[in-house]
Amino acid sequence: MREIETIVVAPLKLTLSWEGDKISGIVLAWAGEGDGDDYGSPEAGRLAMALAAYLAKETTVWPELPLDFSGVGAFARVVLAELAKVGYGQCLTYGELAERCGRPGAARAVGRVMAENPFPLVLPCHRVVGRGMKLTGFGPGLPMKKMLLELEGILNDCPV
Repeated sequence: MREIETIVVAPLKLTLSWEGDKISGIVLAWAGEGDGDDYGSPEAGRLAMALAAYLAKETTVWPELPLDFSGVGAFARVVLAELAKVGYGQCLTYGELAERCGRPGAARAVGRVMAENPFPLVLPCHRVVGRGMKLTGFGPGLPMKKMLLELEGILNDCPV
């Protein structure tokens, strides 16, 4: 049975998809008019509190969540594990992330992993930028990536 929970802290909305007792995916989007919270799990409650702190420009550590990596390949798991270490207010390039994963020269492969990140914001793919520190690719769109980086105070290090 699949369950969906929605967390809204304007201007963002997180939609959590559950498969049993694990979160199989998170969709990050702009909150729309009339969107509201629809959750009951303690995990979603903790995530909502962390999202509110994040949007208040507080350094945020996302709560431990039961994320389901069963559909994620071996290389992607390595990349996502390394991505999880990129802290609030930091950014790096796809190439730098590839190097951290022991795969220098695999920037494009890392980019594909970022594009398929099943847990955006919690695993901060918005903090990964293109060569020359340029904003490139982000599922919810570059305006949101720009907003998230501005919120964290690192946009000046990552020119558009």
